[in-house]
Amino acid sequence: MTLRIAVQMDPIDTIVVDRDTSLAFMVEAHKRGHETFWYHPSDLWWESGKVVAHAHRVDVTRNGDEFYRTLSSGPVEASAFDAILIRQDPPFDMGYVSNTYLLELVAGKTLVLNNPTGVRDIPEKLSTLRYPHLVADTFVGRNIDAIVAFAKKHDQVVLKPSFFAGGEGVSKGRAGDPDFVTKINAMLMEVGNEPIIVQAFIPGVKDGDKRVFVLDGLPLGVVRRMPKAGEFRANLHVGGVAEEGALDARDREIVAAVAPLLAEKGILFAGLDVIDGRLTEINVTSPTLLQELKRFSNIDGAKLFIDALERRVAAR
Repeated sequence: MTLRIAVQMDPIDTIVVDRDTSLAFMVEAHKRGHETFWYHPSDLWWESGKVVAHAHRVDVTRNGDEFYRTLSSGPVEASAFDAILIRQDPPFDMGYVSNTYLLELVAGKTLVLNNPTGVRDIPEKLSTLRYPHLVADTFVGRNIDAIVAFAKKHDQVVLKPSFFAGGEGVSKGRAGDPDFVTKINAMLMEVGNEPIIVQAFIPGVKDGDKRVFVLDGLPLGVVRRMPKAGEFRANLHVGGVAEEGALDARDREIVAAVAPLLAEKGILFAGLDVIDGRLTEINVTSPTLLQELKRFSNIDGAKLFIDALERRVAAR
């Protein structure tokens, strides 16, 4: 069975070949003889009752600077694809949300992964609030007095934008810091009308955080990210380093708690971020680090993902 698989993603020539999970999916699909396409989310539109993508059919490899070759480019009706993968990076803004509305219109004919409704319904940081027993003590809102009062209950807190990614905009402070309110105001200005997240600082972050991969409701494997010297954020975008990780009992407990939500919302592949046994994010847009997982543990997440995709297409 030859499938036509399109990946909605950031520009292909900007990806990091030895780290990009979307490329790993495309390479695995291409190895099996499937036709692989990519398009940028801004190149998806609705016209006269049809959702259309300006898509590029490509051959893909992991061969350094020559990792892809464009075979053709042009408008393709989205329903002509057997599967579409939502893989562009956040920020999760109204552009991202609007794109899910378009993809919902083709989800009845084309397998869209992750489910666009589920992607919209599981904001990656705020969705953790469903599990207060699994997260650090948390405040979400915009009221400055309430934020300061919450921060006074803790030695240190972490301030996070709700919808950024890669550790962008995240900072740490104390209620007694002379610039604490200034820092809050700056973040509120930066995020517009959105709430911000304030969490009790977890000292165990010095030992890194975990990306726990979940495929079809089951734990797949773990990659640990270690922060660079002088930094508390472990994200690779801010200098963190990926290392081998291992599933423990707490990770399995967290996966078991979150799996029913993922199943309900049609999320095949997710990455749960965990710091010292505390859930911090449920990543459903474009979870990364699968290539690192394979290097450290020999778990071929891309192969297992395409296996699952093929089964779902066959079952439709």
